[in-house]
Amino acid sequence: MADKVSTNNSSWSYQLEEFLKYAATNPKDFLIYVFVFLTPLMVICGILSLKLAHHIEQREKEKKKKATRQSNMAKTKKKLKVK
Repeated sequence: MADKVSTNNSSWSYQLEEFLKYAATNPKDFLIYVFVFLTPLMVICGILSLKLAHHIEQREKEKKKKATRQSNMAKTKKKLKVK
């Protein structure tokens, strides 16, 4: 059964086996390729996470500002009713 897997060039297990052989025989090249492909993705991920953090902070500031505004309006209405 192992012979069938190793002779079938289109199977996933054969492709994985070849990939692992390449990574084991050429670790330096493999790591270079990994870093070349992953570095831009990590940069994009970092930029998007910073944008998300900034957006969340802005939303929290708006909620806090709206809450204080509502509180002040309620206090003002209460004072007007008393007079």
